[in-house]
Amino acid sequence: MGAGRHRRATVMVSMPRDTVLVLDGQTNQALACVRSLGRAGYRVLVASHRRAPLAAWSRHCERRFRLAGETIAAFAMLRRWALEQGVRYVLPTTERSCFLCNAERDQWEANGVTVGCAPDETLLRTFDKARTLEYAERCGVTIPPTRFPTSLAECRAAAQDLGFPLVVKGRFGNAWDGVRFLEDSGVRYVRTADELEAAILAQTQGEHWPLVQGFVAGRGKGVFALCETGRAVAWFAHERLRDVRPTGSGSSLRRAVALDARLRAPAERLLAALEWHGPAMVEFRDDGVGPPCLMEVNGRFWGSLQLAITAGVDFPRLWLAILRGEPVPPAPGYAEGATVRWLWGDVKRFFHIVAGRPRAYPDPYPTIRQGLAELFGRQPAGTRLETWESSDPGPAVGEWTQGIGDLLALLQRRRVAARL
Repeated sequence: MGAGRHRRATVMVSMPRDTVLVLDGQTNQALACVRSLGRAGYRVLVASHRRAPLAAWSRHCERRFRLAGETIAAFAMLRRWALEQGVRYVLPTTERSCFLCNAERDQWEANGVTVGCAPDETLLRTFDKARTLEYAERCGVTIPPTRFPTSLAECRAAAQDLGFPLVVKGRFGNAWDGVRFLEDSGVRYVRTADELEAAILAQTQGEHWPLVQGFVAGRGKGVFALCETGRAVAWFAHERLRDVRPTGSGSSLRRAVALDARLRAPAERLLAALEWHGPAMVEFRDDGVGPPCLMEVNGRFWGSLQLAITAGVDFPRLWLAILRGEPVPPAPGYAEGATVRWLWGDVKRFFHIVAGRPRAYPDPYPTIRQGLAELFGRQPAGTRLETWESSDPGPAVGEWTQGIGDLLALLQRRRVAARL
């Protein structure tokens, strides 16, 4: 047994310490990547526009870089710093950083840095919701009743055709016009013709008109995959026990579950049709009766990534193996029932509950009493916290430092808006 321990230690010491730069250090998925890759023996750096981003609190982060903004010029400065640090791989973990890395992808690659996301031609198949739905229809994946209007008149016609209630959804989570990002104001629920025009105008992004969809009942369910040129090499699934936004969003409490063949089959067809390369989350609405209905594909690492790693599917390490050109081992099984809570996500959820049910949202909405019970009450047995690790306690502090700063900034913006 002693010799076995010695052999494992020797392997860890002799493995190459390639340097990986993880972007979007303020996000939960960046922290999960930093911890995963640091434990695997990589030298890990972090970049963010935040002063003290969450992932930089980890002991696995050796150095950090503060971006001057989310612009091509700011990423050029980041690239110069990365080259000085000997970075071999850069991992964007949000749509914005994917776009900004790809804007000058050739310059990263000319300097020997591998960009850890698909090129724009592939990315837009998932970042552009209209294109994703078109691919889904071609390969027989069920989608909501959807119209793709290009004028206000076509929006009104879509409403008459589909009937109320309607969902108005921006075409991009982050629309990039080549210079700046155009914000997505969030999904709008519309019950009447009078509400329609305001929702349409709020969700129009430059020349891109929003999607108009019929409301689909059911629970939000996602499956998670890592693909190598359209072929899924690893899978994971969880159920959302609580969403940050009660109307539907990323989760604050989630549990690993068996991969449902009803979800995997359409997801696998779609990812193959997209020729997807990299990590992806495929999100459905499922009422348990009809075929699961595709909501969207997130072509990047997802906010609840830590649960997959905790359950036994280490997506960041597998993705680095693909980027390094190494053979990927057969997809591992994982521990069903593993449960992870994002505590700050539950705090945010409570604020959404206090704000009240959004106008025209048709489903039941939690009460303040229920929100308090969720926040302070007993959690499912075995629940682990998203950011807390006894061997790496810093991010648990960083989560609250960053979160309270976000809350204070939000309150300040509201005070300013109230004076105008």
